[in-house]
Amino acid sequence: MTSFNSGGSQPLRNADRAPLTDMPQYALLQWCVLIVAAACASASFAAERELDQDPPPGSAREIETPIQRVFPEVLVRPSLFPGITEQLQGLSPFFADTQLEVRFRTYYLRKDRVVDVISEAWAAGGSVYYRSGWLKKLIAVEMEGFTSQSVYAPDDRDGTLLLARGQEGYSALGIANAKVRVGGFVLTAGRQYLDLPYVNRNDNRMTPNTFEAMTLAKSQGALRFSTGYAWKIKTRTSDEFLSLTRAIGSDKDRGLAHVGVVWDPHEDFHIGAIGGIVPDLLAGVYGELGVGRDLANGWELRFDGQITLQTDTGDDLLGDLLDDTWNLGMRTAASYAGAVFRLGISITGPDAAIVNPYGTNPSYVDLMQRSFGRADEKALLASISYDFSNRGFEGFTVIMNFVAGFDGKLQDIHDDRQELDLTIDYRAKEGLLKNFSLRVRGSWLNEDLTDRNGTDVRVILRYDLPVI
Repeated sequence: MTSFNSGGSQPLRNADRAPLTDMPQYALLQWCVLIVAAACASASFAAERELDQDPPPGSAREIETPIQRVFPEVLVRPSLFPGITEQLQGLSPFFADTQLEVRFRTYYLRKDRVVDVISEAWAAGGSVYYRSGWLKKLIAVEMEGFTSQSVYAPDDRDGTLLLARGQEGYSALGIANAKVRVGGFVLTAGRQYLDLPYVNRNDNRMTPNTFEAMTLAKSQGALRFSTGYAWKIKTRTSDEFLSLTRAIGSDKDRGLAHVGVVWDPHEDFHIGAIGGIVPDLLAGVYGELGVGRDLANGWELRFDGQITLQTDTGDDLLGDLLDDTWNLGMRTAASYAGAVFRLGISITGPDAAIVNPYGTNPSYVDLMQRSFGRADEKALLASISYDFSNRGFEGFTVIMNFVAGFDGKLQDIHDDRQELDLTIDYRAKEGLLKNFSLRVRGSWLNEDLTDRNGTDVRVILRYDLPVI
C-alpha cells in the first residue's frame, strides 16, 4: 500500500515512532522538516504487526504476512452466556447471528528516550463491538465505540499515545458501517477498519486507527481483490475524523484510493501487490511473495520477500522535503516443535526514508522503537520465538527480536543503531478467562548518533467478553 512511514527517530515525540497523524497538528512545514531532519517515528507492522493482537506464531507456516492481513478473518467467539444466544435462535439471521462483545484493555507504558525525555502513562478502557448477521444474506451492519481513560498519567510525561494530547482521556465511535454482499464481493460504506500494508488500524496502543471509506473486497478463494476510497481518518488518540491531508497539517482535503490483488492458492505460496495514491501528496506500490515448505522430521521452512516504491505526486503538499524512494526486504523462517527462527534483511533507497502517516510499516525489521527505514539504511534481523505449550505450559509464548541498522542517513550524517525487543505472552485457553491475555514487553535501543540508550517497557492486559 502507499508507503507512508518515516524510518527514523524523532527527538521530541518518539512514542513507538508515531505517525504524523498521531502528533499535534502544527504547520505542515514544521512536520516536513522533522521528517527529514530527524529519524521520524513510525509504528509497527511486519515484525511488530504479528504482535498487535496475536501471540507469536507457533510455526513458520503460521506466520501471516502484511499482504495476507489485508483480508482478515472474521473472528466469531462462542458466547460466555449461551442462554442469550439460544433465545435469539429462530429469529431472522440478522438477529440470530448477532455478535456483541465488550473488549476491555488496560495498558501501562514507560519510554525513556534517547533524547533524555520520559513518557509514561497507565490507561484503561477498550471498546464495545456490535455486528449483525446478514439480512436476506445481503445486508449487515457493524459498530464499535472506543474509550481510553487515565489511571496514572503525570502531566510532564506526555507522549505515550495511550491518551490524547495533554494526558487527557477520549472516546469515539470509530466503527459505524453498512455492508452489502453479492456473490463473493462485500461492499462496505462508512466508518471501518482498513488493513492495508501501510494504511491500517495500527492497533498497538489503547485504540486503533479507523477510516471513513467505501471499499469493495473479495476475501475468499485463491484470487483475492480489494479496492476503495478513504476520505477521512480517526487516528489512535483522536475522537474526530479528518481528511487524510488535514490529518497531517495541510489545509487541503484529499483522500486515498487503493487497489490490490493477491493470489493465495494454498498455504505454501502467495503473491500480490497493492497500490495507492493520495493526490498531491504521495503514491506507492507494495509487492510481496511468500513460499513455504515442509521438511523432514517436523521442520518447516518459509521465505518471504517484499518491495515498496514511493513517490510524491501532483502539487506535492510536502514540498521538496521528500524524495522518491524504495525499500527491499527478505526474510527466511524455520521452525521445529514450537520454536521459530527468523533471519531478515532490509535495504532502503539512498535519497529518502519510507514514510507513512496513516498506519504501520510492513518492513520485516520494524520493531518497537525503530523501523530501520531511514535513507540509505541497511538492517539485519535475527529473531527467535517459542511456544511453551509443547512443554506443558499452555498459553505461554516468548519472542525476542534483534535488529542492527547500518549507515542510516540523517541529513548528511550516517550512523548505526541496534534494538533488542523481548515479549512474553500468556493467553488463557479455556473457562471464563478464555479470552484473557497478559503481555509484558521490554525494548532496549542504542544509537551511535546520540550515544544514549533508550528503553521501552509495556504491560498490556486484555479481556474480551463475548456477550452474544
